[in-house]
Amino acid sequence: MLIDLEGIDGCGKSTQIKLLQKKLEEKGEKTLILKEPTNKPHGQKLWDVLKGKIKATNEEILDFFILDRKQHVKEKIKPALEQGTVVLMDRYYYSSMAYQVAGGLDVDYIRNKHDFAPTPNIVLVFDLPVKTALERVHGHREADEFEKEEHLEKVRAAYLNLNDDPIVKILDATRKPEEIFQDVWMLVSEVIDG
Repeated sequence: MLIDLEGIDGCGKSTQIKLLQKKLEEKGEKTLILKEPTNKPHGQKLWDVLKGKIKATNEEILDFFILDRKQHVKEKIKPALEQGTVVLMDRYYYSSMAYQVAGGLDVDYIRNKHDFAPTPNIVLVFDLPVKTALERVHGHREADEFEKEEHLEKVRAAYLNLNDDPIVKILDATRKPEEIFQDVWMLVSEVIDG
C-alpha cells in the first residue's frame, strides 16, 4: 500500500506521517517513510535549486524530479511494496502536479510523465492558508526559493484543484494535530479495509 502525504511546507505533514506510522505499526503493519526529493545525485540538484545555488527552468526542475523519482521507485518504493510494506511518502509526484503547475506546466502533462511510478492508494493533502504556513516555516528555518507567498498561493490552488482525482482527499490543516489525525486515520482505514 502506498500513501502519499502532500501540502505546502508548514502544513504539518511530517507530524501526521509520524502519527500514521505509529498507528499502522500498532496494527501490525510494516511501514517505511520515504521523502522526496531524495539525497541521490538528481535529488541533490533539486536541493541546490531550492537553496538558490543553481538556477533551473520549470521544465528542467520537472526533469530532475523525474530522474530522481525513477531511481527512488526502482531502488526503494517498488521493492518495499513488493515485500508488503506500507510505504508512506512525504511528497511524491503529486507535489510536481502542484509546484510545477504553479510554475506554468500542465497537470496532465506532468501526470503522463509519471507512468513509471506506482499510483498511490490514497493522497492526503493538508491544506493551510499560505500566511499561516509561512509563519510556521519562518519559525523553524530560512525559507527556500519556492516559499514566496505569491508562488505558494498558486501551489495551494493547484493542490486544491487535484480534488477531482478520486484518491485525493483534502484535509483542513488549521486544526490541532490530533484532530487532523482522526480524519487521516478514518480515511486510511477505509482504504485498508476497502
